[in-house]
Amino acid sequence: MNHVTNEASATTPNGLSAIEARLDELTDLFRRRLRDDKDKRRLIDEAHERARAAEVGPFRQFLHPVVTGVALVIDRLDAYEGTDPSFAVSIRDELLDVLARHGVLPVPDSGPVDPLWHEVVDVDGAQAGQMAVSRVVRRGFQHAGWVFRPARIIAAPLPEPDQGTPPVDNAGLS
Repeated sequence: MNHVTNEASATTPNGLSAIEARLDELTDLFRRRLRDDKDKRRLIDEAHERARAAEVGPFRQFLHPVVTGVALVIDRLDAYEGTDPSFAVSIRDELLDVLARHGVLPVPDSGPVDPLWHEVVDVDGAQAGQMAVSRVVRRGFQHAGWVFRPARIIAAPLPEPDQGTPPVDNAGLS
């Protein structure tokens, strides 16, 4: 009988308004907790980023003289013209592998000149408009976008697009 009374009271105007009020309270509670969870997630992400930055700073500070010294050895191996160049190349490649295992990679040595990555020491041809890497004089090295040493390059004007062929339309390709 108690069960019937609860159902009957739920169908009365006062019973429906009580259910609606409770539903509104629960909805409000859910939204507040969801907002709190988002705020906490943001704070956790910010703390994680600060901790990562705190780790990377000393790592790079320690790594910088090591990378600079190894880069100088690699420069000498690149310029080696002695009796056994294959041995020099193998040592150079091993040093590049060691650096790569620690996230230190060469800066891009082709494509458009980027002042963050490249130090232009000479220009092939007339300097006009956008320039591209023509030749690398000295390798540059970076770690996660942070440059230890920019690449010294010789730049050349980017070739003009071929006017004789129509542009390729890749819009329909997926």
